[in-house]
Amino acid sequence: MKISKRTARDIEQTLRSIYIKIKREGRKVLKDFPITPAQFDVLQILYFGGKRRMSDISRVLGITKSTTTGLVSRLIDAGFVEKKRSDVDRRAYIIDISESGRALIEKVIERRIAYLQTVLSKFDRDRAKELKQILKELLNKMDSSETLRGNAR
Repeated sequence: MKISKRTARDIEQTLRSIYIKIKREGRKVLKDFPITPAQFDVLQILYFGGKRRMSDISRVLGITKSTTTGLVSRLIDAGFVEKKRSDVDRRAYIIDISESGRALIEKVIERRIAYLQTVLSKFDRDRAKELKQILKELLNKMDSSETLRGNAR
């Protein structure tokens, strides 16, 4: 089935607006901590993706290695991440999230969940379940589309 460009544009705009609102709500937690949004992005990469080399963090964020070094140094000073020598390459360092970094991410996630609960409570139960199912289906289609594109290369 062919979907019009207008429909796709409207859905993209709606999803972007939803993402911004959820992100903004979660970031309210950060006001209580000595951390910038850019530093929080580094924490998220480590929380959801596991420990990484500095160059991997730079690549994922699309920023220079010197910028990444500054972000990570401040996170180390604040106790949110740890830096250890690589077991594989003694010249390299591995960056990992600390327990306090994990706790911060989890507070932000909880804030986002509470916000969504409040908003979704305005729907009836069946409508909320339908929305959940549609969003999961959209994500699955996106994942399979990425897999197809990746195999075509």
